[in-house]
Amino acid sequence: MLKCDYEHEFFNMNNNNRYSRQILVSQFGDTAQKKLQDARVLIVGAGGLGCTVATHLAGAGVGELILVDHDKVSISNLHRQILFREDDLGRNKAELAKQALAKINSEIKLTSISSRLSTDNVSKLCHDCDLVIDAADTFLVSFLLSDTCLELNIPMLSASVNQTFGTVSGVCGGAPSLRAIFPRLPQQATSCDTVGVTGPSVGIIASVQAQEALKLLIASNPTILGKIIHFDLWTMHTHQIDFSSASEPTTGQINIINASDAVKAGKVLIDVRDSHEITSKPQTFAVDHHIPLASLQAGQHNLNTTDAIALCCQSGQRALIGAQSLLDQGVLSTSAIAPC
Repeated sequence: MLKCDYEHEFFNMNNNNRYSRQILVSQFGDTAQKKLQDARVLIVGAGGLGCTVATHLAGAGVGELILVDHDKVSISNLHRQILFREDDLGRNKAELAKQALAKINSEIKLTSISSRLSTDNVSKLCHDCDLVIDAADTFLVSFLLSDTCLELNIPMLSASVNQTFGTVSGVCGGAPSLRAIFPRLPQQATSCDTVGVTGPSVGIIASVQAQEALKLLIASNPTILGKIIHFDLWTMHTHQIDFSSASEPTTGQINIINASDAVKAGKVLIDVRDSHEITSKPQTFAVDHHIPLASLQAGQHNLNTTDAIALCCQSGQRALIGAQSLLDQGVLSTSAIAPC
C-alpha cells in the first residue's frame, strides 16, 4: 500500500470513529479523548439539567457516569427533560436515564441510584469521582454536595434555572465553595414548580454546564472554577462574577445533618411544613414543634435562642431557609435535616 493510500484509509477510519468530530476540535485530540474515557462523573439530578448534561457527557465518551435521582417522571417534566417519553410516566428518572444513555453510548459504564442524596451516602458517592455535577436545583442538595466536594477536593459544577434565567458556577477543587459565595441564604426560594421555566432555557444552561465539564475533565484552561455566570436567556445578556478570592466562612453557618443525628444530639426538632402537608404525610420521626415556614420567618414562635435547633420539611429546601431565618433572629445554632 502506498503511503498516500495508507494515510487516506487512516483518515477515513478516524473520521468514522464515534468521537471523530470531537477529536478534530483543536482543544481535544486523542489525548483529551483518553482522559474522558478514564473519567468518573457523578450527576445528581436526572431532571431538565441532568438529562441534557448526561446526554452530552455520554455522547462525548466520559467513561463512567453515576446518576442519582429518587424522583419519578411526571407529565409536566416532558417539555424539558429530554430523555423521557409519555410512556415513562410514573417510572424512576435515574433508571430511565441510564437506559436511554446506554442506547446513545454502549461503550461507557452507567450506574443509576434511585434514592435521595443524603448525609449518609454523599461521601461514598463522591469518592473517587473526577467531577461532580449538581443538577438538583435545590439549596440543600447543592450545599451538601459542595461541603463534601470541598472536603474531598473535587471540582463541582452547579447550575440552576427558572423562567428564562440561569446560572452556572464552578466551585471546590481548588476554588471556593458555595458557602463562600453564598454565606447567607436567601429568605425565599424559587423553582420551576412555582415560577415556571422554558425548555430551551434549561437546555442552554445544561449545555454550558456540560461544556465546562468537558474542559475540566481534559484539563483545558480557562475553566469556570472560581466564577459564576448569570444568563438572561430572554434578552441573551450574560454577566460573570469572579469569586476566586472569596474566603470560606467560619461562623454563622447552617449544618446539614440527618434526622437520627439530630435526635441523638438532643436538638429541638421543628417541622416547617404547612398543616395539610403534615397531616397527609407525617415525618418518620417525632418532632417537638410544627411551625410553618412563614410563621417562623415572621418571628411567630417562642423558641429559646440558646437551644440547638434542627428544622425539617419534605425536601430540606424550606428547612434550610428557615434555619437561615432563625440565625438572623439570633438563634445561635441551627441545622437543616436532609431527607433520607
